[in-house]
Amino acid sequence: MEDEWTPQLTSLLDVARGDLPAIWDADFMLGSAQADGSDSYVLGEINVSSVHPYPDEAPAEIARRVADRLQLKL
Repeated sequence: MEDEWTPQLTSLLDVARGDLPAIWDADFMLGSAQADGSDSYVLGEINVSSVHPYPDEAPAEIARRVADRLQLKL
């Protein structure tokens, strides 16, 4: 998701990666099979308000990243 889907999303919507929410996730559903038989996926929803970070170390890292973003905006 981070290597392909998110860059496509930010490019399509003309949104800088740093302007995405600090905590978010996306839910995908299994789509139709590709011509070669491989799986495809369809975006179901993007969540920004009901996301729980894990593992236990995640909140400290998220706080550091938010602080870094705020410093860049000063």
